[in-house]
Amino acid sequence: MNTVKKALLGSVFAALAFSGAALAQTIAIQGATLVTGTGVSLTGATIIIQNGIITAAGTGAAIPAGATLIDGTGKVITPGLFVSSSDLGIDEVSAVPQTNDSSAENKDFAVAYDPSYSVNPASTLLPLARAGGVTRAVVMPAAAFGDGAHTHEGDTAGHADEPMFHGQPAVIHTGAAPDILVRTRIGVALPFGESAASNAGGSRSLTVAILKAALEDARHYGANKAAFNQGGTRDYSLSRQDLEALLPVAKGEAPLFLAVSRAADIRLALRLAREEKLKLVLLGVEEGWIVADEIAAAGVPVVVKPTTNIPNRFEIQRARLENAALMEKAGVNVIITTTADGHYANQVRFEAGTAVAYGMPKDKALAAITSRPAALFGVPDAGVIAVGKPADLVLWGGDPLEPTVLAEKVFVNGTEQSLQTRARALEQRYLNR
Repeated sequence: MNTVKKALLGSVFAALAFSGAALAQTIAIQGATLVTGTGVSLTGATIIIQNGIITAAGTGAAIPAGATLIDGTGKVITPGLFVSSSDLGIDEVSAVPQTNDSSAENKDFAVAYDPSYSVNPASTLLPLARAGGVTRAVVMPAAAFGDGAHTHEGDTAGHADEPMFHGQPAVIHTGAAPDILVRTRIGVALPFGESAASNAGGSRSLTVAILKAALEDARHYGANKAAFNQGGTRDYSLSRQDLEALLPVAKGEAPLFLAVSRAADIRLALRLAREEKLKLVLLGVEEGWIVADEIAAAGVPVVVKPTTNIPNRFEIQRARLENAALMEKAGVNVIITTTADGHYANQVRFEAGTAVAYGMPKDKALAAITSRPAALFGVPDAGVIAVGKPADLVLWGGDPLEPTVLAEKVFVNGTEQSLQTRARALEQRYLNR
């Protein structure tokens, strides 16, 4: 058996060993700076984990007899990081279609496309994300996050034969487990810019018309299911499966994840949300700083990638590195993510660090990759460190927003995780030759 296989098998056994150990022992991390995710930061704090549950978090906590002690001096504890738009678990190698389930091309099941059925808990990218402190991720159909997302062919321009809708995102955790799904079918994803216009037939106006018709059809279907089953309703623009998937969005019960970039398109999205009474989450929002006051007034959360500042599309000509900071200042609920490609999920903290460098308060930037997405996506056991919650946290060697600082301990759902990755296994193989 070669060294890489041994290392990877070792990581699996280590993960299982960690699982048993975490639920059988008491762990106390002493003297660290504790960032709770609720806006509170404590220095010289102690956190105690018993049977996977946080039983104390603060200063002056009494350490139970027999606890395993970890020196946290000079180190930082944060909640596990949350990546809010990724193809983790559904796309291993983008250029190899057989490993890529990140988008659907069947127009009859475009809304109903549920990527959770394709999630692979054994993906080699999950340990990579976990070693970077990521414990939760939204599996977002790849084509949904603006025109910068990748498809099976790597083409981002949009085409009239592609579905306009891109399915229903899911939430996963990154722990070593046979089932990593946390929530499924949390809403519907839809591009709403240059590529969407192309998919709709060449115009943003057609995008609006198609979306309005689909919402109307979903509502009509929902009110007339019995008649539909007997063939007694009018024709619809979507299949029954797509109508079922879109109905919670049409009723305002589930969010519409709208990928939008241009200021004018953002305004249009806000107008549509008012007219159709939609629960809206905006993705991308590269020109959001221009209409930040309007976004804030509408109470619409945004998911942004702060390092996007190169105007490589007409719709992001006014993108700037201060975008996240300016929207935060205006009162927008800003959530930070990174490149949709799962290989880069572990870089979400660098995106937050860039936002801080360009004016976003550090505590807000940390919240934007921990507590805010956890609240938005309905994951109450993640995003914050609090007594009574499962340990879902990271011990860092220093400031987590510094690129040279590494995660030293990662807990997911109360279980300490192995930090072994395929990349590290390869490193060990060739360094030891």
